[in-house]
Amino acid sequence: MTTEITPQGEERAAREHVRAIQRARAAKAKADASRRAAVIREELARPRANACRCPITSDSTLEDLLALGAGCTAGRWVCPTLDAIRRRFTR
Repeated sequence: MTTEITPQGEERAAREHVRAIQRARAAKAKADASRRAAVIREELARPRANACRCPITSDSTLEDLLALGAGCTAGRWVCPTLDAIRRRFTR
């Protein structure tokens, strides 16, 4: 019992495969955003965050946090909250 592979069947399988990849990527992006928000919320709940003047929110992206570096540092001083968040993301 053999099944013939038709061009339409191959195209359908390819579309299903692409959709599965897109769903997996979307799920990973959602999980990453959730993890990032949890890390930021945890760091902002620490006592040292009271002295932080950075515009960090739980919706901040990694790109936002990297861009904050220039405005949240002075000479050799780096905001400890921003530094802790960045360190946790690069692990």
